[in-house]
Amino acid sequence: MRALVINSMFVNSVYRRCADELGAFPDIELSIFMPNSWRMNGTRLALDPPKVESPYAMSTGAAGWKGFENRGFYASGLVKAFRQSQPEVLYLMEEPFSLFALQTLLVRKLLFPKIPVVVFTWNNLSLKKFDYRPSIFYRTVAAWVLPQCDRAVTANADAIEVLRASGFQRPARMIGYGVDTEAFSKTDPTKALALRKQLDMRAEDRVIGFIGRIKWMKGIDLLVEAFAGLLKKGRKDVKLLIVGTGEYESELRGLIERFAIGDYVRRVPSIPQTEVHEYMRLMDVLVLPSRREGMWAEQFGRVLIEAMAARTLVVGSTSGAIPEVIGDAGFLFQENNSDDLASKLNDALQMSPLERERLLERAHKRATNEFSWRAFAERSREELIGAVNDRREGRS
Repeated sequence: MRALVINSMFVNSVYRRCADELGAFPDIELSIFMPNSWRMNGTRLALDPPKVESPYAMSTGAAGWKGFENRGFYASGLVKAFRQSQPEVLYLMEEPFSLFALQTLLVRKLLFPKIPVVVFTWNNLSLKKFDYRPSIFYRTVAAWVLPQCDRAVTANADAIEVLRASGFQRPARMIGYGVDTEAFSKTDPTKALALRKQLDMRAEDRVIGFIGRIKWMKGIDLLVEAFAGLLKKGRKDVKLLIVGTGEYESELRGLIERFAIGDYVRRVPSIPQTEVHEYMRLMDVLVLPSRREGMWAEQFGRVLIEAMAARTLVVGSTSGAIPEVIGDAGFLFQENNSDDLASKLNDALQMSPLERERLLERAHKRATNEFSWRAFAERSREELIGAVNDRREGRS
């Protein structure tokens, strides 16, 4: 089966692990297409070269509006990618309201109108109302794109309901997303010790951590307030490690000063994805305190899976997809409630060694079994084959 995958995130080899696993199946002849450069969270990403023996054919094109998943578009290369790959199925890993999706399906309609399409979406709130302007434009794009798709796969359960509310009645399945669980499972005590020393942390310090964008929607203010509450109640063996940058940094500094907790906080700017696991292993607890903002709610929470794979305890809010990612393998606190967050942090820190080990083992198994790139690729393959069979048997 010849499959063509379109995904702007594949510029980064971390996300291209999906293609490594999908292309490894002997019944898939895989081609992938992506921009020759992109921007992610404001940072320019140059194209990571493929491995010498990658299990796919890779092509790129120039892109406009880099970093904007809603209005990014290809200025070159897309037609060539279709002609070179001669696909029997298209895996569109772009949002159905995006210009990428519109453009890709127009080319498919022109060159290979009979091949089935499987679309992947993160959207867990609405495909009819957007914060992006003009909202009516993106709604119109989604209304045209979805009927062209034979199947849909989603990162979260709410996205299924969003698809149904938008009139999509064809097969739809939640398959989650992938993480390189093997990389996060590896340990290097020497590096961890050196990093702890670099950050001026004592061996006995319990580290509560956050890794991500410093934005209001990520709930970093709730974490600071909850951490200050722990200190106020007498816990002096804790440190707060915040890794990342973003538009909320001045407010974050103000909060740290207001609660007078600067001596207990360590700040690290954004780091390459390849270094995240080193910081993850310093943490006793990783927190994802996201809250809904406008037409955005947490769509997956990849950092939670990374922490679970690294055998770090996780605490997350009840916002968006976080509860379904954590399952029974961590702690949940009520969205926007810093007191409840402080309580859950205290619970996590007070676990007995045996309770902690049991929970960490359960979390590690959940990450490996449910959210590895291999698991994601297996589910994707099943849907691609299903779409091809549906077309052959006249069911779509």
